[in-house]
Amino acid sequence: MRVLARFRLVRATRRHEIATVVTEETGRSAVGSLIMDVLVTLEFVAWTQSKTPGFLRSRWRRLPGPLFARKRVRDERLPLGVIGIITPWNYPFFMPASCVLPAIACGNTVVLKPSELTPRCGALVGELFREAGLPDGVLEIVQGDGRSGAALSRAAIDKMFFTGSVASGRKVAQACAERFIPCSLELGGSDPAIVLADADIQHAADGICWSRFANVGQTCVAAKRVFVEAPVYDRFVEALARSVRDLRVGPPTRDVGIEVGPLIHQAAADVITSQLNDAMAKGAKVQVQADAPPREEGAFVRPTVLTDVTDAMRVMHEETFGPLMPVIRVRDAEEAIARANDSRFGLSASIWSRDRTRASALARQLACGTVMINDASSVVGAPDVAYGGVKESGIGRSHGIAGLEACVRSTAVVDDLFAGWRQPWWYHYGPRRMSQLDDYVDFAHGSTLWRRLRGIPGVLRLVFSAKDDA
Repeated sequence: MRVLARFRLVRATRRHEIATVVTEETGRSAVGSLIMDVLVTLEFVAWTQSKTPGFLRSRWRRLPGPLFARKRVRDERLPLGVIGIITPWNYPFFMPASCVLPAIACGNTVVLKPSELTPRCGALVGELFREAGLPDGVLEIVQGDGRSGAALSRAAIDKMFFTGSVASGRKVAQACAERFIPCSLELGGSDPAIVLADADIQHAADGICWSRFANVGQTCVAAKRVFVEAPVYDRFVEALARSVRDLRVGPPTRDVGIEVGPLIHQAAADVITSQLNDAMAKGAKVQVQADAPPREEGAFVRPTVLTDVTDAMRVMHEETFGPLMPVIRVRDAEEAIARANDSRFGLSASIWSRDRTRASALARQLACGTVMINDASSVVGAPDVAYGGVKESGIGRSHGIAGLEACVRSTAVVDDLFAGWRQPWWYHYGPRRMSQLDDYVDFAHGSTLWRRLRGIPGVLRLVFSAKDDA
């Protein structure tokens, strides 16, 4: 924990340097880099420092029930060994840290392969840990493209954490399955946001606008399909249009007030443009677009809100990893839930309503890993909340206690308090043993108090007998 304390101090001290490197490599806004990759990571360090010692501490406890009355058990949480971690470029500090921190805190060594699109960020992660005093060999950084990731997934590791595409995640899972090693996969999403008729409309519009267009929309957990109940649909679209028009779009190095920068590269922008063109060709309407600089200043796509969207359009069944938001009118909450669940993804979701009790009940009907009420996306930055999805959004969990559990192997040590005494299930069997077992069933599971009391003598002889009682 001393290394984590120093790592926390180093990150806090060098926070603006880290944010600058993130902005330069990803094109994200300067303030966004400080919030999403520096401040959130500091919260994860603090939580890991606080929770890991208690999580790893083992204690003896007694086993329940008379049959095991002589036993006690100690649950050990032991390091897995070597953990491989492959992380993407969109959060090049936070994503590695959220996996590396619990892995190291639980006693493992780590091989981290950051994205080839953000190599400076990956190198800086290793540099900061070394500055914090992490011993050599505990964290190794392997730079490279997908071939390096494929080699790591086939290497002699004991666990893999992977964040990336469904296609790549499937290959990683297959490589791990061949050697029967566990893997945790986070493979993206197409998160629904459901706006109910009783929602605070401007509040919902502002929150969904931030969720969709933060990090230029290059976020797995984001409001990518917005379902709005019919009575408030027009009001919501108007409020959302106001929020989008206010967005400040441009090169992030020009002005600290820039909110939306360029996409990571032109190929990513071309995919979003293709999805937009597909929707428009099939009848979607561009309701509003934010301003954007000329194309020559970077891989910009104007933040765009689409209406008149149908399920035939790619934006409804593909992951839109960029600033494109479809808004769909629904009759009621039941239709919204059904359409939200009609996806091969299941990472996260949000529900917007003044009736939090009703929203909480609806949340249980959504097929996803996390649901937020009156907020979206920020759950990923909450260190005490398990993070992960269902369906093609992946398997396994990170963050919180579940994230610590993913970094250890559990071993139960069971001790008998009466050393040298025979166990009731050992050989030899005979009529007396059968009678004692009948007494045990009556005592532990009998339908009347008399049957339970009558079985006590036989139970005592069965559990605590020191001789062959067959």
